[in-house]
Amino acid sequence: MFYLAAYGFTTLGAFAVVTLVRTRDGGQELGDLDRWAGLGRRSPALAAALGLFLLAFAGIPLTSGFIGKFAVFEAALAAGAAPLVVVGVLSSAVTAFFYVRIIVVMFFRDPEGEGPTVAPAGVFTGGVIVLGVAATLLLGVLPGPLLENLLPASEPGSQPSSVTAYQVTADIGGE
Repeated sequence: MFYLAAYGFTTLGAFAVVTLVRTRDGGQELGDLDRWAGLGRRSPALAAALGLFLLAFAGIPLTSGFIGKFAVFEAALAAGAAPLVVVGVLSSAVTAFFYVRIIVVMFFRDPEGEGPTVAPAGVFTGGVIVLGVAATLLLGVLPGPLLENLLPASEPGSQPSSVTAYQVTADIGGE
């Protein structure tokens, strides 16, 4: 559940940012990565928000993505799925390259011409971005309150002690 909450807020925030970055003539959203060059100068707050969301997708510490991945990997280890955790960690490392590449383009590359155009954010879109940034940081820095409510308690009113994972196996062949 934590993973769903963490990545849900981050994904909604990232898509809200993407809907605001347009072609120079104010047309459709930008699909070409090179056209995002210079967004950090044109709209630093918007680029910083997208950069935070991308770092969370990569699972960088102090973001909700790190805590979400850590919780999933911890549960997989407890269930005896160590090879799956290794694949997950390696996949996260590979995808981090692509996320950081977008951040580098936004902040450290000069735009061709005027660079991207940023459409003004409406109340709903702006609210989604602010909520996404707040949730990404809050769930990354202070995940305890949400995690404590998601973990099963051993007795009513007691504090949860650990996550228990059950492995179900099927008896194939009747033996």
